[in-house]
Amino acid sequence: MVRLEHNNVRTLDLEATIAFYENIVGLKVGEFPGAPGQGAWLYDDEGTPVIHIVAIDPAHAERALATINERTGESVETLDQGMVHGSGAIDHIAFGCTDYALVRARIDEHGLPFRLNEVASMSIRQIFVHDPSGILIELNFRG
Repeated sequence: MVRLEHNNVRTLDLEATIAFYENIVGLKVGEFPGAPGQGAWLYDDEGTPVIHIVAIDPAHAERALATINERTGESVETLDQGMVHGSGAIDHIAFGCTDYALVRARIDEHGLPFRLNEVASMSIRQIFVHDPSGILIELNFRG
């Protein structure tokens, strides 16, 4: 393996999810191959698309299921909460970050609950926060 390419996030609230990854994590919205409103790609500082967001509209569950089945190769018949909230078997997504004080200020400004942790043996400060879809995000600050 060379590198992790991206994580895919399903969301019921596309705009809030984009805003979280831009305003809290510091990613930038970039080129997206789909139609407007279907999703977004968020890029890191090196121009790598690291988060792929797919908008799920429960009012159009049949279309949402078709999209999920096409992407996963599965035959899911009903749209349930576990498909659009939380992280299922994935515990969290971690990002290497800079400027701890700025990120803390952004989280406070948005009124998001968070948890702090330190890994002294590795000189890492961590902030754990949930995105709008309930996925646990780990923000790591080294040094």
